[in-house]
Amino acid sequence: MTFHDSSPRPDITYIADAPPRRRWQLARHGGLLLACMGFMLVAACSVSIGTESEKPVEKTSDIAVGECLRIADKTDDEGKVRATKVTCDSDGLTFYAASTVSTGADCAAENSASLTFAGDSQKLCMTPNFVNGECYQIPMPGGQLVDYRESDCSATPAQTTVIAEAVSRSDESLTCTEDQTKWSFSQPNSLGYCLRAVEAA
Repeated sequence: MTFHDSSPRPDITYIADAPPRRRWQLARHGGLLLACMGFMLVAACSVSIGTESEKPVEKTSDIAVGECLRIADKTDDEGKVRATKVTCDSDGLTFYAASTVSTGADCAAENSASLTFAGDSQKLCMTPNFVNGECYQIPMPGGQLVDYRESDCSATPAQTTVIAEAVSRSDESLTCTEDQTKWSFSQPNSLGYCLRAVEAA
């Protein structure tokens, strides 16, 4: 649920001398913090099926840095993710193609996700393209990339995910309030988000 009153917002950080907080607040904000820290661990293999307006992304060379792609909300029968190239202002959650690195290397940004492709020695690093005021289901460590999607703010999150609202979007210098978590990216350009965990009603 979103906050509609002037009640104090719980901190997201873990500080030993912080005043006691209700457990559900700590769990909810701790979940978003874990999701933020664990996003870079969310990786998947890709296979694609596209339409005329949405071209499949089947290897890193199918998409240029700065272009956007959409991840399907379920895997195929072999457990592979379907990715399609779309315009960055498409409906739903899209990701920026941030960079390519060798399959054994890490993506540069702490909260990057990645896609690997069969027979490709490179993997695609991705930056989420959040829209202000929209809510997103974000996988926590152990979650799956296909669980990452735009969501109703009052939705019940799937197992190993949290629902978060994109409160602000700017460049990496963005400053977030105490009840928000900051995600920042330098690729494909300077981008920062303030995210606030929300709880289903």
